[in-house]
Amino acid sequence: MRWPSLILLLLLAGAAQTALAGSIPAYTATYEAQAFGNTLVAQSTLSREGDNVRMAMDAHVSGFLRILGRFEFTREAIFKSGDGNLNLVQTRSVQVTPRRERKVETRFDWTTNRAHGHINQKSFDLAVTPDTLDFLSSLYLTMQALRNGNLEQTMTVKVLERDRLREYSLTLKGTQRIDTVLGRLEALQVVRTDDSSGVELAGWFVPSLNYLPVRLDYETDGNVFELELTKLEWHRPVTNLEAVRP
Repeated sequence: MRWPSLILLLLLAGAAQTALAGSIPAYTATYEAQAFGNTLVAQSTLSREGDNVRMAMDAHVSGFLRILGRFEFTREAIFKSGDGNLNLVQTRSVQVTPRRERKVETRFDWTTNRAHGHINQKSFDLAVTPDTLDFLSSLYLTMQALRNGNLEQTMTVKVLERDRLREYSLTLKGTQRIDTVLGRLEALQVVRTDDSSGVELAGWFVPSLNYLPVRLDYETDGNVFELELTKLEWHRPVTNLEAVRP
């Protein structure tokens, strides 16, 4: 456990939204992390609905913490990926802990460049630029940028977190061979740095798996877990995982 503020990681800038060659295949990936006798399980999915891409992540904690109550987090984003850019349509997140339950829903109006949403019963409305991303769409764009060879230097990203816009720097640190459930694989390490606090989160993306992250730093409620891939299924067709073993 190393650093803070909810969920995984990585993001790319609007200026960096160069042409997207091809697309990431639909998948379901399961990750796990161990911390202080508890297990964090997160399932990440990507699917396509017409012109839209839908990404979702569901996470929950099991172990002695369940004695205190539920620890769950759900995040969903729908966005368009045409014309070399990603444009958010809507996002939704629900966080449940023994102390509180927080639900955030946001819709984006690109005719007026506004984001309209609410946090529980409190509404918000703020100006956004077309390069604004959320966590999940930024993860998709990171994968796509690595796939296209467009992430070769540090880039700045603008991300909407609840009702606040934040900026991060994305840096490709290089290639490492890391141990995974599929054996030792070559992965690209990308580090996201919070430009205001200096806090860093990292992810390791594997070229032989369409640049899917096999290891992620995942923050929730002020704690950081190192999630590792435990299960992966590609949809249409299903990939034989044995084929990627070195």
